[in-house]
Amino acid sequence: MKVTLISPYLDVLALGIRGISSFLKQHGHECELIFLPDHKSLLADDPHFAQRYPQSLMDDVIQACSGSQIVGLTLMSNYFDRGVQITEALKGSLDVPVVWGGIHPTVMPEDCLNHCDIVCVGEGEIPTLSLVRAMEQKKETRGIKGLWFRDNGKTIRNEPEPLILDLDSLPFQDFDFQDHFTATDDGTRLVRMDYEIQKGLFVNGLRLGKGLCFYQTMTTRGCPHACSYCCNYAFRKLFPDQKILRRRSTENVMQELERVKRDMPYIELIAFSDDSMTAVTDQEMSDFCDEYTKRIDMPFFCLISPPTLSEKKCESLVDAGMHLVEMGIQSGSERTNQIYRRNITNDQVLRAARILNKHKDRIFPPIYDVILDNPFESRSDVLKTIRLLLELPRPYLIQFFSLTFYPGTELWERATKEGLISDELTSVYRKYYHEFQKSFLNFLVLAIHNGLPKPLLKFLSGPKVAAVLDQKALRWFWRLTYLALAGLKRILGKG
Repeated sequence: MKVTLISPYLDVLALGIRGISSFLKQHGHECELIFLPDHKSLLADDPHFAQRYPQSLMDDVIQACSGSQIVGLTLMSNYFDRGVQITEALKGSLDVPVVWGGIHPTVMPEDCLNHCDIVCVGEGEIPTLSLVRAMEQKKETRGIKGLWFRDNGKTIRNEPEPLILDLDSLPFQDFDFQDHFTATDDGTRLVRMDYEIQKGLFVNGLRLGKGLCFYQTMTTRGCPHACSYCCNYAFRKLFPDQKILRRRSTENVMQELERVKRDMPYIELIAFSDDSMTAVTDQEMSDFCDEYTKRIDMPFFCLISPPTLSEKKCESLVDAGMHLVEMGIQSGSERTNQIYRRNITNDQVLRAARILNKHKDRIFPPIYDVILDNPFESRSDVLKTIRLLLELPRPYLIQFFSLTFYPGTELWERATKEGLISDELTSVYRKYYHEFQKSFLNFLVLAIHNGLPKPLLKFLSGPKVAAVLDQKALRWFWRLTYLALAGLKRILGKG
């Protein structure tokens, strides 16, 4: 039985469907992958998630899926519009069940069944395999764990399949490009992928740090935290009595990366996208880094959380080739961090930042994540974040996130109750999470990112000065200021 899985994401990483494809192939089933990347949007200031695919591309997708018995889509909330368009195109031309999986269908299955035939809730490997086997053997599918259906207006809600504990039992991501398709550079047609096309998609669009072409993987599944703005909150509710954070063995990870070095020699950096790479003991980190140095010896990127970083772990990471690191700060306000359910103190943030700063001559400036535009914050809360950022040792970069109430999160529930979400399509699904409000307080954070003198920033962030400059009557001035700065940036960039 042939299965086709589609990724509407802006890049071609798509760890989820690459893993499911390998899993199906491991069990003797045919699987094709279709990637619909958009590198122009990926590199743009606003990717316009509601933008529709051209009809010519949809016609090619329909043709590529014409021999399949199942078509699946992976979906995050921002790609809802694209998922709907692809599904409508398929269902308008083919008599084939369309399955939605990924984090958005997992947290909003009832809503998603208004558009697709089947929703996969939770991890997709075993439910997808069970569905393929049942259809192949002409058996009943409506009782398969992890799958939701709609039958004559009634929703069939099967309990989720238990989480996979032995991650080493899963095959590596599917990069067998012979049965993969991708959109052309102009996004108008679909072409069969080959080695050079796959190489181009990585080399021309996927770069980190000092412009290194990267491969993304994970050594874990799950997160040690359950922040109120994150999908991991919903995931923990879905699997309350199960082990959320699971790990692959070091040997398993090394075997995957050795394959990458052999089959994808253009890769220059490994991106570990685990929610917190440092959520291990000092010895476990040392052992992993020793193996990585001996067998892989490539620069890498990783994500860390402040309480889990130690001097020893940082030394191991840097010695092994940590090129770039990202750390979540989110807020310098204790009250706001309580809202976020982040049991992380400013002292822990400062300690982790100082540890990283000791290695500033060997790594790219750390990236610190900060959340802006929180309607539950006061001016005082934001100023506490600004004061914390001013204490952090230079150099560093700030990555800005405009608080988005993603479905299934605790803050989504609160915002819904308080009437803060009037139009979820516009304010959530189509919102670009890096596009923040043009306010005075956000201007201060942007100014810190760009390295304005600290004495000036301390003056501007004083409570009395901030109270004057943050007035609603001056919002027009700050909007004009942002426009002027953006124009200057474009001019300097062209120069």
